[in-house]
Amino acid sequence: MAQVYKRGTTWWVRFRIDGRHVRRSAKTSRKAEATEFLHKLMREHASIARGDLPRRTYEQGAERFFIEASISSKTKEGYRTSYRALLPIFNGVYFDQITRQRIGEFVSIRKHQGVSDTSVLRDLAFFSSLCSMAMRWGWLEVNPIRAYDKRTLKQSKPRTRFLTDDEYHQLLNEASPHVRDAIMLAVETGLRREEQFSLQWCQIDWDRNEIILERTKTDTPRRVPLSPIAKNLLWSHWIRVDQNVSIFVHEKLDNSRYVDMHRGFLNACRRADITNMRWHDLRHTYASWFVQNGGELYQLSRILGHTTLAMTARYGHLRTEDLHAAVRKVTQNRSQRTSATVRAVYKFDHHVE
Repeated sequence: MAQVYKRGTTWWVRFRIDGRHVRRSAKTSRKAEATEFLHKLMREHASIARGDLPRRTYEQGAERFFIEASISSKTKEGYRTSYRALLPIFNGVYFDQITRQRIGEFVSIRKHQGVSDTSVLRDLAFFSSLCSMAMRWGWLEVNPIRAYDKRTLKQSKPRTRFLTDDEYHQLLNEASPHVRDAIMLAVETGLRREEQFSLQWCQIDWDRNEIILERTKTDTPRRVPLSPIAKNLLWSHWIRVDQNVSIFVHEKLDNSRYVDMHRGFLNACRRADITNMRWHDLRHTYASWFVQNGGELYQLSRILGHTTLAMTARYGHLRTEDLHAAVRKVTQNRSQRTSATVRAVYKFDHHVE
């Protein structure tokens, strides 16, 4: 088992390969540097044991990654942005030359440019995925990004802007008819923007009152229940369209789909005097209202298609009724002895006063 350990103030490394024990001083008092030295030493010995690893550059790895990686088009677009951000530091660098120092240099440059920690972490997430793929291809022994200390990079707080009831009704009043209907459907279903604007009539299960989503951001199919308002809204559209021609729920006059309604939405927000509002915040509105009206976080996570409950937990602060109930329960269960002691102390203090 590979290990770093300390002798006095100096870190040492040891590991076993081909039945042999390798033990070396890292000649440093910093654990992170010793860990990096261990990984480098293991790569060298593994290369000797099985022949030299093929040396490939960062650009060669990225080119193959974007061909073979099973990721959504939106994720691929974001990864390409991160690829370009990493290029000035890692252009022409071989994978076995990726060190903690180089990664630290990249982080320093990005922060000096005024880039947020969240964006830097996103870049490193792409780099880590690339290095993991390089390990599968036999180009790397260990992932150097995982060994980098990211504790100095803080993830920004998740955005939870949502409409109040007054804002919602004002927004509907100021929106044009087709934008208003799209806003209502977003608030009544919690669909992601692409899920909503790519929605086809064949995905509506009228008998079960559900929307069937086969292609999602997480590549996990799900069914979204329709509220009575959402069903009536969809049905009123369905009976008005040419059912032999119409494909998309949000369809233009030429029967093509809307990509989004960004301009119409922003204009409606401006006329309604609503600030700091994005289309995705309509999904936040659905989630916030769901929780505020007694919905459970686990149920919400399934409706929204979150991969982890932690993603849904951001809305937990909006409902405190269960916390009040817990406090009442604990208070009622206090022993008579504790209550008597509290009363006695209070009377004593009151007497002194």
